[in-house]
Amino acid sequence: MSKVHEAHEAIDVRDLPELERLAEEVHRTGEPRVLSRAGEDLAMIVPVPRPRRSRRRPKTEADRQAFLSSAGGWKDLVDTDQLIADIYESRRASSRPPVEL
Repeated sequence: MSKVHEAHEAIDVRDLPELERLAEEVHRTGEPRVLSRAGEDLAMIVPVPRPRRSRRRPKTEADRQAFLSSAGGWKDLVDTDQLIADIYESRRASSRPPVEL
């Protein structure tokens, strides 16, 4: 049973052709529909969220080892103290034109 059904009572629409057609349309288009009578909104039919399917392949032990072996790969490529100083300096220098009031 899906999580949607845990919170709401399900109604089988196989014997209700017009409601089944409407439910199929909402499912197909993904657009909710409001049910009304004499100008009064009574209920809303909304599409049930579809579970996301992962298109990724499962991670292998080789993937894990490759990830772990990359640790420290950038060591000594960047002077981190200079990088931090450059960042703070760029924050102090305004790149915006002055505001004229």
